[in-house]
Amino acid sequence: MELLVTLTVLALVFAIVVPNLGAIVPEARLEGSGKQILRQLDWVGSEARIQGKPMSCDFDIDRARWRIVYPPEHQLTRDQDAWTLEERPEDWQPLEKDVVFAGIGDAKNGLATRGVYRLTFDEYGFTADQQIVLKLASDPTLVWSLTLMGLSGRTNVDQSERGEVPQLQAVNEGAF
Repeated sequence: MELLVTLTVLALVFAIVVPNLGAIVPEARLEGSGKQILRQLDWVGSEARIQGKPMSCDFDIDRARWRIVYPPEHQLTRDQDAWTLEERPEDWQPLEKDVVFAGIGDAKNGLATRGVYRLTFDEYGFTADQQIVLKLASDPTLVWSLTLMGLSGRTNVDQSERGEVPQLQAVNEGAF
């Protein structure tokens, strides 16, 4: 009798948990990709400030990948080979499975939805106000939006389960 009750309780738990697991995991992939990009953008802005050189990130919207672009001042030294300056496919970081870019841009030019978008930090670590929008290819109603405020360095993260993308306002704080 105890075994029957235990199996019934386990069956009920699995009946409730398993269908909801599919809803939790996609959100985690979306948030994980966004947080990884956020960490790297913080690092690139910091590195630009430390080195006193402009640095960028390229976002390939069509292929759902991104990479860090080092300053052109990184020249060959005697202990480097020429292939170290060439673009390599392994420089690109893919987004998590099923996560795609919904758009990247600023308030002045709007969101780009195709091609490669370059986000550049100047030698002081500042950038224009930028917005990066991620969504799930299988469920476009789940949206994760990252807004960078150029001069203050603040970052706002907005999540939507209705497919809403917050509008970036040109406040001239970093709209250069």
